[in-house]
Formats: sequence, C-alpha cells, structure tokens
Amino acid sequence: MCVKFTLPEISDYMDCNLSDVNSLTLNDRVYRDLYHYITTQPLDIGTRLDLRELETLFNVSRTPLKNALTRLENEGLVEVQPRRGTFIANMTQSNLEEAYKIRSAFELYVALCLFKYLTDSDFAFFDQIHREMNQLARVGRDDWLAVIHQYLQLDRQLHERIIAVGGTPRMLQLFQQTHVHTHLSRISAIFHPSDFDAMHFEHEQLFAALEERSPERLSATLLNHLEASRIRTLKRLSECN
Repeated sequence: MCVKFTLPEISDYMDCNLSDVNSLTLNDRVYRDLYHYITTQPLDIGTRLDLRELETLFNVSRTPLKNALTRLENEGLVEVQPRRGTFIANMTQSNLEEAYKIRSAFELYVALCLFKYLTDSDFAFFDQIHREMNQLARVGRDDWLAVIHQYLQLDRQLHERIIAVGGTPRMLQLFQQTHVHTHLSRISAIFHPSDFDAMHFEHEQLFAALEERSPERLSATLLNHLEASRIRTLKRLSECN
C-alpha cells in the first residue's frame, strides 16, 4: 500500500543528519535540502508543490527556491509545467527499464577494462566506501529506513567512480542523466527489509571482485547486481501503482 506524498512537519525533516551546510552556498543548500526533503517522503507522483509553502518551510526567498527546482527538474525529480505549476515528476516502468539498460551497457563495458586505469587512490576510495557501507548495514539490521538514503548516496558514489575511471566524461554524463539513483531514493520508502539486505550482499560481492582485480568476476557481479536492482525497483514501483 502506498502512502501519498504530503508536506509533513518541517521539524521532522530538519532533524535529519545532513552534512555541514554552513560551507554550502545558499543555492546549494536549498537544492540539497529540497532534494532530501522530496526523496525522503512517501512516493506520490503528480503532487503539485506549493512554492509559497516551500518558501515558508525552508525560510528562503523565491529565487534560490526556483534555482533549486530547476536543478531538480534536470535530475528528473520534478516537472515544471508552464502556467500550471511544479509537480513531482512521473516515473514509469518503461523509463526505468530504459535507464537500467543504459546503466548496464556502460558499467558492463567499463568492468572489462577498468583495472588498467585504477590507481591506489581509487582503491583507497573503494575501501572507504566499503567501510562506510558496512557501518550503515550494521545499523540497518535494526532500522534500515534510518540509513537507506545515506547508503544509496554511497552506492551512487561507487558506481559513478567506476564509470569516471573506466569510461569517458560523456559516458559519465549520460550515466548520471539516467537518474537511476534518484529514482531509487524516491521509492526507497516502499522497499522491504529484504531489499536492503540483498543490496548490501550484492555490494559485498562487488568489493570482493574489486579486491581480487578480476575483470571477469567484476563483470559477472555487476550484471547480477544491476539485474537484481532492476527487478527489485520495478516490483516495488508496480506495487505502488
């Protein structure tokens, strides 16, 4: 059963553990807060956002709010309709299928040539991501909803690093434009605990393949992870429609 997107108590949202926002520009802070706010709410496609209410909720003027919404529109989170307003963007199974096909094509290609480009700093980066994922997974055994968004951010960093190192800037740009990780954040509220466990197990296999420095094993584990992620995501989305 899906719960409709609402504008909940702002105090609940502001208690979230975000990085230090003091170092961010106003535009960046509003974008980050609004992104987190929308993606951590129960999914409800097509909800119209009241800009005046958002101004009050986030204590900002219209200009930084509209700048943030423009960035969110480019990421596929919201849709701005002239003379009608700003809405939570639609997310269809066909769009997700296409996104996963693009993602798989890039990552499986990169996996076969990745290791000749990796440096010590890249392996150090993977080790750090691995440690942080394990820490979140330990917390997630008792309350996975408390850590799922942090976990998905690490997931995004991991896969983007793989594309950035083994691919080209254009491939990374197209990969980011699939918005797969944004979509995952949007529906994570309707994941099951078993989804989180399966996701972490698949990442453990990826890190093992990276440590082994085996292109064949990395390609196989990536294929399993991406296909399993596609099936999980589409299943939860279909349950919500």
